[in-house]
Amino acid sequence: MLYRLSFRRRIWIAFMLIVIFAVTTAGALSYMIAEEVVKDNAYQLSQETIHKTSKVLDEKLNHVTQAVYSMMVNTAYRRALGMDSSYSEAENYYTHLSGLQSTFVQTKLYEPMIDSILIATREGDYYQTSQQRNFSYSFYDSELYTHIKSEKRKLWVAGHEDRFFSSRENVISFVMEGIPSHYIEDIFVVANVKIDSIRSLIASEDKNRKQFHLLASSDGSDVLLNDSIIADTLKHEPKYREALTAEQGSFEYSDQGYEYLVNYTKLGGVKEWTLFSFLPKSELMKQMDSIKLTILGVITGCLLLSFAFANMLTRLLIKPLSHLQSLMKRVEMSDLNVRYESEYNDEITQVGYRFNRMLEELNEMFDVVKQAEKEKRQSEMKALQAQIDPHFLYNTLNTVYWKCQLNQLEDVQEMVLSLSQLFQLGLNRGKEMTTLAHELQHVEQYLNIQQKSYETLFTFMIEVDPLVDMQHPILKIILQPLVENSILHGFNDRNEGGFIRIQVKQDSSYLYFIVEDNGMGLNEKNTADPLLRQPASSAGSGYALYNVRLRLQLQYGSSADLHLESEPNVCTRVSIIIPRYPQLEGS
Repeated sequence: MLYRLSFRRRIWIAFMLIVIFAVTTAGALSYMIAEEVVKDNAYQLSQETIHKTSKVLDEKLNHVTQAVYSMMVNTAYRRALGMDSSYSEAENYYTHLSGLQSTFVQTKLYEPMIDSILIATREGDYYQTSQQRNFSYSFYDSELYTHIKSEKRKLWVAGHEDRFFSSRENVISFVMEGIPSHYIEDIFVVANVKIDSIRSLIASEDKNRKQFHLLASSDGSDVLLNDSIIADTLKHEPKYREALTAEQGSFEYSDQGYEYLVNYTKLGGVKEWTLFSFLPKSELMKQMDSIKLTILGVITGCLLLSFAFANMLTRLLIKPLSHLQSLMKRVEMSDLNVRYESEYNDEITQVGYRFNRMLEELNEMFDVVKQAEKEKRQSEMKALQAQIDPHFLYNTLNTVYWKCQLNQLEDVQEMVLSLSQLFQLGLNRGKEMTTLAHELQHVEQYLNIQQKSYETLFTFMIEVDPLVDMQHPILKIILQPLVENSILHGFNDRNEGGFIRIQVKQDSSYLYFIVEDNGMGLNEKNTADPLLRQPASSAGSGYALYNVRLRLQLQYGSSADLHLESEPNVCTRVSIIIPRYPQLEGS
């Protein structure tokens, strides 16, 4: 009774028996809701954490600034730069350098994160002598000088190598004018803070060790010169570029298969810098493990129950298909006489009947292909016969004999060489396909021989478009029958003045071969006859054209064609069109 139902109805019944899968939908929705709640909580917590971290970082950078200001009001500093009018004693550079050492120590005690201080003047630099100064690198030749001169304000400079001192630490720098420019110009103070100190400060405020931070400048580059390439990849992220101009916010980011929840906030003291935190989603999902396991347990139980029913129903439903499959395997073993039979009238049975019809059509097509192959072989044999035409051989050898008698040995040598090359190119090692260059050489050798045999009968010209690929594969011996037709039939009524021109052109899709002669041609009644029907014998002019066209159709199908145009006693033109680089039979 079940098989009398439609196949669609049976599928519907099978799905009705496994509706328990609806539980998976409820489970998935529950999981998604819980995931959103966890994600929102994580965003909020991460945002609070990054706000706190940015405030601590702001305070620390501001403390560095205050330390520099405190140093600048120090008496030793003011004396060294000539700002203390009450002090008139003349002292040299080294005296001031020595006097500033305690000031530098006090400043670094005030803010321990300061690694080095440089006071740049045109008379000389002041620095802590316990640190070795790199005198080959002047502040006035540095990018810091160029930067502050263009900005004309105090500024923080992103991570770079400290080239002023031999330790060459990676630092961020606070740069400002050492004294107002109306006193003395080009005096600047540089306070360097180790990047490692900033990293440690940020890490100490992060209670969640699974996330990492990025301090980015306004152009998106990494201020702290981390080894991670994430800053470079983030530059191409539109949300990241928008965040660089915003005060605070969050977005999601994916990189190399990893997904992150990103929070950011702009520093209050250094407006050009934005602090980002990246929390991997995988860490968030760990909180969902217990919910996930519960949902998966319920879904697994339902799946096992459904599979038990599905397996039983599949065996019932697949039985007709299995029968059809066994018939197809017999067809793969070349048994085309099998037929599908069934007592039912469902969709699978209809497919089986169409399968029977396909087998019948295959048998018919095989008969057609066999006949076509037979005709192709016959055409190939005729082509081989055409290239060793007894009349052509007789005339050629007869001409060679008489030229020997007349002692025209140079002509004899040329004819024998051309005849040898003609047969070599025509045989083509038994291959049906040759190159365009070889085909043109073949017809040229044939024309050379015929010119020696009929010395005043005709002249010829071969023109090839420079853009034509001479190595293009084509069917062999398609031009020689056409020029032979011109010589034997087109020039049958004359003894001299004949002209044959062969042209080869191409466009993006096709190659064009054009053979023209000024022979007697064909009248209007007989112009298309050689192309439409097979001549009764190979003696007429139509045999060569029919043979060439048949070989073209067998090799290229409908993609190739042959056209004939004739104006009696003026011009006869035969055009061959073949596709460029087609999928040839047997290739």
